[in-house]
Amino acid sequence: MKKIGLPLCIIVMVVGLSACAASETHEREGPNAEEQPSNDNNQEREEAEMTNLLVLELQIGDEVFSAQLNESETTEALLELLPLTIDMEDLHSNEKFYYLSDSLPTDSESPGVINEGDIILYGDDCLVFFYDQFSTSHQYTRLGYIEDVDRFTQAVGEGDVTVALDFAGNEG
Repeated sequence: MKKIGLPLCIIVMVVGLSACAASETHEREGPNAEEQPSNDNNQEREEAEMTNLLVLELQIGDEVFSAQLNESETTEALLELLPLTIDMEDLHSNEKFYYLSDSLPTDSESPGVINEGDIILYGDDCLVFFYDQFSTSHQYTRLGYIEDVDRFTQAVGEGDVTVALDFAGNEG
């Protein structure tokens, strides 16, 4: 009886966890993702804070900002390019973008909603900082997010902006 009970218990747990994962994926991709971005955003950022170990420092003029980066092959490749000073162009009054000289590895997904402060890679070489929320069907590789998004939004303003990027170190 014990020989049958343990494998049966494991199978039930795996099926239950798979159903939860499928449900979460469906909720993020479904039409409700646009209606509840702040709750999803907060939950994603809280989960990311537990795994983020990389801190990017951004400087715009005299203002310095910290960004939490997801630990991934893409962010590791980005950090290898640092320090970097880039002239970012404004697009659609919601994002600043810059085409890197090198292609980076990607893990693209369609997030449904982009939030203020999100840092993403479009394609394999376009670094993008978002300063306004919007819905999208485009594919992006998530890199992380800017911590003080309200101050960042004010600093980037309208039009193009020069941003100095550097690795702030891995404390811990």
